[in-house]
Amino acid sequence: MSESMDRVTGLLLAGGQAKRMGSINKGAVQLNDRPFAELVIGNLSKQVDDIVISANEYASYFKPFGFEVIKDKREGFLGPLAGIESALIEIPDIQWLFCATVDTPFFPGDLVSVLLKKAKNNNRLCVMPVHNGRRYPLHSLIHASLLPSLSTFLDSGERAVGYWLRKCGVLEVEVEAPFPAFENINTLEELSLLKRNTK
Repeated sequence: MSESMDRVTGLLLAGGQAKRMGSINKGAVQLNDRPFAELVIGNLSKQVDDIVISANEYASYFKPFGFEVIKDKREGFLGPLAGIESALIEIPDIQWLFCATVDTPFFPGDLVSVLLKKAKNNNRLCVMPVHNGRRYPLHSLIHASLLPSLSTFLDSGERAVGYWLRKCGVLEVEVEAPFPAFENINTLEELSLLKRNTK
């Protein structure tokens, strides 16, 4: 948890269409008898002050978890940036927003505190983890003051999370963590592999 002067809200990004998995609700996908949503929320709840869920058409599934559930304000499934924008608009008292995708249940348990410390020490408004040379923009920590920049970016027709973060001067932070940190599931084959390796 962060100090009150640096409150962090966790945004569970769960409103995607999951086309590579047959357009299913990824949050309900089971891994070792637990749904992804439960795994990610359990991880998030230990690291942030509160949680918001971007769910779009799956809102009814996520409401029983007991957190605020939002839908994109923009039409047309414009991707995760639309969910981030909607959270910052819907909940105006957010200070820092930490993003977590519903298909990546095992991100490091100290990730939020590491990113917040780096942001504060380097006077940055957004911080992105890098693991084994790969960037993870959808696990970034973002300051709410970047909302106008984000809205302008989306208005221009852009959608790429990493590109927007770079425009905002993102600080990349190398994070060391063992498997299965940052493993995300986009296909049934990836799900089978993760099941075999996390029993």
